[in-house]
Amino acid sequence: MSESRLATVKLCSQINGKSILYGINFEVSAGALIGIIGPNGAGKSSLLKHLSGYLTASSGDILIQGRSIVELNSNERASLISYLPQSNRVEFPYKVTELVSLGLVNNPNLNVEQKKEKIAQVLKRLNIEILADRTVDQLSGGEQQLVHLARILLQDTPIILLDEPSASLDIGHESQLMNILDSLVNEGKTVVVALHNLNTAAEFCDRLMLLQNGKLVADGIPEKILTQELIQSIYPYQVQVSTNTLTGNPNILAVKKQR
Repeated sequence: MSESRLATVKLCSQINGKSILYGINFEVSAGALIGIIGPNGAGKSSLLKHLSGYLTASSGDILIQGRSIVELNSNERASLISYLPQSNRVEFPYKVTELVSLGLVNNPNLNVEQKKEKIAQVLKRLNIEILADRTVDQLSGGEQQLVHLARILLQDTPIILLDEPSASLDIGHESQLMNILDSLVNEGKTVVVALHNLNTAAEFCDRLMLLQNGKLVADGIPEKILTQELIQSIYPYQVQVSTNTLTGNPNILAVKKQR
């Protein structure tokens, strides 16, 4: 277990007396893009909040590079884990560069010019240099999400947790985002991302963890998880699982009911 970068051991959680996670067990190594999927209310966001340290488990444990998360102070967590929650709407008029610069918390010794250079590099990587001098409250939801992602990238942690990062993005920016996450994995990062779009999960994730009612009901490669039988048993409405003729990956479509 100590060789894993991220692991849970019989992770259980309750909020206001209500159980939300039940005995979650998994291990994740370096250089992997893990998708957490499941219907609304399955526990995806709750699991990510626990992995980030935002919520505390009622029992069980989370291990970060072999150490219990409860043993890590806030600075240690910030150097190991970056977390992008589902809702990030900013109404205060921060400049984009000011908000992104918060990701440099782990690099206190950089001078002003070095900070400017790193910020410029990450904005270019996300193709949002044009937003640099604007204030965040003036941006669309999708633009704000890319700015927050820039902050996360600057934090430069070995583990990156993202909750529905593409929810407010158009398909072009979603493709850009997922390809950036794939490049981070190639650099040795561990990325865990909650996704509703099963086709995106099928195309980009190395492994999928399927949650239902707070339980981990399936864990494996997309071809193993995204089957007609399993997906139909989890999602209450008719769907059709086929094969993407371009990539060979599973392709999931909604099916219109007959009138």
